[in-house]
Amino acid sequence: MGKQAVLEAVLFDMDGVVIDSEPLWSKAEQQLLARRNLVYSPQLKAVMMGRDSSEAVGFLIKHYDLQESLGDVVEERNQLIAGLFRQFLRPMPHALQLVRSVRAAKIKTGLASSSPKELVDLALSRLNITGLFDLILSGDQVVHGKPAPDIYLTAARELGVSQENCLVIEDAPHGVAAAKAAGMCCLAISTSANESELEAADRVVKGFHEVNLQSLRKLM
Repeated sequence: MGKQAVLEAVLFDMDGVVIDSEPLWSKAEQQLLARRNLVYSPQLKAVMMGRDSSEAVGFLIKHYDLQESLGDVVEERNQLIAGLFRQFLRPMPHALQLVRSVRAAKIKTGLASSSPKELVDLALSRLNITGLFDLILSGDQVVHGKPAPDIYLTAARELGVSQENCLVIEDAPHGVAAAKAAGMCCLAISTSANESELEAADRVVKGFHEVNLQSLRKLM
């Protein structure tokens, strides 16, 4: 990023960044397909991860040639993941410590998730972390989901911060693409995708144990 950029806001993706949910999404899709006597294909994860619910389920329907309405399958998938959230949801290791350190430095925090609002609200309330974010945006609150930049541009606008002074933390290639399309610095966590798939990010790390506030500022 340019030397004039100053870190004024950190925008976090939710699934696979703040919450350890990517395995739960795979489990929900396995359950959904098992009801139809179908077997989950792991290669779908790379295509679906980071996209909003409608786009992700659209790929699922096309791949398995399901003769069902998009809305019905989206709702069923959301119900399955909600049940798994209630049973198994936990934060990503060291993620909340970083969010708290950013807030302590008076830097704005935003959550920008492709998941629908009902699931974002459920996840944050289950972990009692809603108050850690100055702004919370979900995939159904923007016209175009990731990899389009809409959600990150909207977050910057609503936080009153210029895009070059925002840093995004992502785990999915589509999310990294959205951040870079928005003109933002991007740190990628390779917990859900391979480092090679995240190479468009400004830096790729294996987990939050490698990250602190000082390292975020150095990325700008």
